[in-house]
Amino acid sequence: MNRQVVITGIGLLAPNGVGSRTVWSNTLNRKGAVRRVTKFDTSRFPAVFGGEVTGFEPIDFMPSRLARKLDPYTQYAIAACAMALKDAEVDLEKVDRQQFGVYVGNCFGGWTVTDRELRHLYTKGVRDVSPHQATAWFPAAPQGQVSILFGLRGHSKTIVCDRASGLASVGYAARSIAQGHCDIILAGGTEAVMSPLPYSACLTEGILNQDRDTPPEAAYRPFDAGRHGLVPGEGAAFLVLEDRAHAIRRRARIYGEIRGFGLSSDACHPAPLPREERGLSIAMRKAIDEAGIEPSDVSFIMADGMATIDGDAQEAAAIHKVFGALGSKVKVTAPKSMFGHLYGAGGAMDAALAAMGLFSQTVPPTTNVDALDASCDLAVTTDAIKDGELRFAQINSRGSGGMNASMIIGQDRR
Repeated sequence: MNRQVVITGIGLLAPNGVGSRTVWSNTLNRKGAVRRVTKFDTSRFPAVFGGEVTGFEPIDFMPSRLARKLDPYTQYAIAACAMALKDAEVDLEKVDRQQFGVYVGNCFGGWTVTDRELRHLYTKGVRDVSPHQATAWFPAAPQGQVSILFGLRGHSKTIVCDRASGLASVGYAARSIAQGHCDIILAGGTEAVMSPLPYSACLTEGILNQDRDTPPEAAYRPFDAGRHGLVPGEGAAFLVLEDRAHAIRRRARIYGEIRGFGLSSDACHPAPLPREERGLSIAMRKAIDEAGIEPSDVSFIMADGMATIDGDAQEAAAIHKVFGALGSKVKVTAPKSMFGHLYGAGGAMDAALAAMGLFSQTVPPTTNVDALDASCDLAVTTDAIKDGELRFAQINSRGSGGMNASMIIGQDRR
């Protein structure tokens, strides 16, 4: 069985907005959301920038009694899932919830609660540790809480593969539907890195921008000659994925179709990249081959955009390997430059923005590219581009240790 898998709903919670329409509008208008971190004291940290979620009220999306028990990253997931369900106009009373799954990508787990409770453990004692710590921290908490809240009992998974987790979650969810395990799945990723321990973990990889004198709004600059590293962000992105026949029966709006997905691993040290590009181009080719298209059919690429010297150079090398002479012409963009890399939610956010781009026939922009690194030789888009000929988008995502994921999303085959 190999069913067509379409995207019928999108829920986004990001530093540049709450809700997919707000995030999309602010992204097209190049509205930056990177600031100096305010959620904890960074005075002793070599990096100080982040994309923080603001204007979010958990009780707008869940009972207050439940919200108090949860780490922010689970709150974010529930909110994004609720928005995705509303956007897809899913009536939970009219779908088979035994065939409705939840796939969640995450990198760190719930460390906002854990940071606090560890302090209680070592300064006050074990009796002062919250009983909710046991269920607040672990990476599968969002999957469980979303499943319980909405009564979803279908094939579900939690995917953890560093910054590639979100895209891998969407990819595996699509395969689950294509193989007949589910009819409909909430798939995406969630992350809350704005607390000392996970932020420190990001620092140990050595890829964060540590130039404290950089203006915050210009701190994340993929493919720019003056780049200094990525900026972490927090938030959640979830998509409603659906068997196309199921979506048609309930007259759902279709943003696009997931046509291909590829994974590879460089099996390298968690911090430095391998000496030369090898795995990302493999994942990209796998996605294109599974989609049954040619590189020339790809209208734009949502880049991983690490914004380190080696990271961007290797992504550019992968694009040139796969696209050949078209490598310097195909449109490349990294909207995350505005709000930060959402780590376990990053690839899902890019997939959502790609789907919205195809639906509206608009390529979202990259900001902070003042002087494109000529050695990358890429056509990086710095303004939103309206183009009625957009057919396919390719999304790239990479994680620490050499995990590579790539996906092809196309217009719905009507």
